[in-house]
Amino acid sequence: MSRISVLLFSGLFALVFGAGGWFAGVMPLARTLHAAWLVQSWQPVPAQVVSSSLSVSAGSEGGSTYKAQVRYRYRAANGQEHESGRIGLDPSGGADNIGEWQRDWSERLAMARDRGEAVTAWVNPDDPSEAVLDRSIRWPLLIFRLPFAFVFTGVGLVAAWVFVRALTGAGNQGVPAAGARSSASRGQAALWLFALFWCGISFPLAAVFWLGRSPWWVNLLVSVFVLVGLGLLWAAVRQSLLAWRFAGTGLVLQPSPPRAGETVDVVLSLSARAIGESVGGLGGHRLRLSQYRVDDSGSGSSERLVEQFVQIVKAMPDPGGGERWQARFDVPADAPTHGSRRSGERVDWRLEVLGEGDTVEVSFDVPVASAPGWSTTGAAVPDRFDRRAQWSREEPITGPAEGLLPVSQGPESSHSPQWPATVSVRETPDACEWRFAQPGWRWLGVLALFVCAVLTGLWWREDPLSSGRAVWLALLLGLGLHAVSRRRSLTLRDDAVEVRVMSWMGTRTRCLAPSALDHLFHKVLYTQSGGSGRSTTEFHAVHARETGSGPAVRLTPGLPGAASAVAVGQALQAARAHRSGRFSAGASRSDAHSGWRPGAGWVLWAAMLGVMCLRWAQ
Repeated sequence: MSRISVLLFSGLFALVFGAGGWFAGVMPLARTLHAAWLVQSWQPVPAQVVSSSLSVSAGSEGGSTYKAQVRYRYRAANGQEHESGRIGLDPSGGADNIGEWQRDWSERLAMARDRGEAVTAWVNPDDPSEAVLDRSIRWPLLIFRLPFAFVFTGVGLVAAWVFVRALTGAGNQGVPAAGARSSASRGQAALWLFALFWCGISFPLAAVFWLGRSPWWVNLLVSVFVLVGLGLLWAAVRQSLLAWRFAGTGLVLQPSPPRAGETVDVVLSLSARAIGESVGGLGGHRLRLSQYRVDDSGSGSSERLVEQFVQIVKAMPDPGGGERWQARFDVPADAPTHGSRRSGERVDWRLEVLGEGDTVEVSFDVPVASAPGWSTTGAAVPDRFDRRAQWSREEPITGPAEGLLPVSQGPESSHSPQWPATVSVRETPDACEWRFAQPGWRWLGVLALFVCAVLTGLWWREDPLSSGRAVWLALLLGLGLHAVSRRRSLTLRDDAVEVRVMSWMGTRTRCLAPSALDHLFHKVLYTQSGGSGRSTTEFHAVHARETGSGPAVRLTPGLPGAASAVAVGQALQAARAHRSGRFSAGASRSDAHSGWRPGAGWVLWAAMLGVMCLRWAQ
């Protein structure tokens, strides 16, 4: 069934992209370049403009396309009169909106017609009925057709190659046994294809806008796509250099394939080229056996490292000038099969060469097999790395460890090495306050305000207050003001625990009894993948219940790692024990109650939104 799917998709891509590239790119380019070569020998003659006009048509994206139309009369060298309507090298003479060529020629011909002036026509001496007015190449139009000629045609050829391989079964013959195929070697073809596809489209289109009379912000926008293309090309070059460096690497596993619950001996044969650039950690070079979970259920794929085993290798010289790295790993007893699916994700086992700072230089697939009987019992074995179970798992926070007291010393001291840098503590005679930094909200607010400013600048001359655009501007402005000024705090008093979320738009307060700190737990709030996608950081939030079975209330935002959440939770419990009985008789407590109250920014924003809506209604 998979082979039929490959045949259908590759055949469809080959036909659609191949036909599009041929008819919209290759053929027009060939005709234009051939005509530019031929007209170099044509002879100039004066021509009289009989009629001229500019045809304007509405485009599919709301723009307009233009076509200059003309009829001119000229006398050839043999004395015969001829008429022609061809202006440029393109014999089809279709409408377009690329640059100002169509409109410039229409104005020029209309002026010559009204004044009775002659224009120069270039006539074919071998066939006087052929003539053109402009024998120069329209470079913006030529550049516009380059993506169709090269990118679309290239995609069609690659799809045709895949179709032929699937049809003949050449793709099922596997990888030659000359050496282990590294991750760099597997990924370089796809990266080069994507980089060339991106650059083949973005570079020509950017050149069209740069050569035209586009606004500065349009040129700036297309320049971003060019920079992305250059980055992709650099990444493809680095990937190819990495693949060349580890080319010919041999991997021997004993036993082969390794099975769950057994010990596997690894021998990695590296060339002198690979050894010369490898960077070992403390104690020497290191290999890591890693289990990844790959979520490929959507349009893309994301992976997370769930289990790893690191060994310092035993390096032995190789007769070829390189080295043989030997290591031994114990495969877990519940290890799933490489390539199988657990909890909706694909399982990948990899042998990774670690560089400085635990960076992965290159990896090789390890065909781990399940233990005997796994096919019948594996479904009943719980998955330790089931992400769905992790999201709902509540981990209780026990009382503070000995020595983690007092808040007066500051939980950022050496008593709490896991204390997150985004949390600060301030203690006053009346309360103890935890403040949580909100960098994600700050970036969201800056982005919203930036978009609002850009749209305001673009719509300023069109009176945005008299259209529905004002509502979108107001919503972006409100979101930006709330996000950039958002603050979250947790205040512990002798009679209440206050959770506050404040911004210029308002303040929301939730109050709990101090006894809620006796029922603390943490759970995963969200996850964040690393830059390379090889590691995932779990952000845990601290929750509380006023009773053992009551509803949960989130006290903190996401904190990096379970240890950070535990440290904050234990600091809360230590602070409660430290502050109990601090209230002085006869003193007045501040009124603590749950609710929401608007801020000055919300009042101003609501008034502005009301004015905009009234203007829009008028």
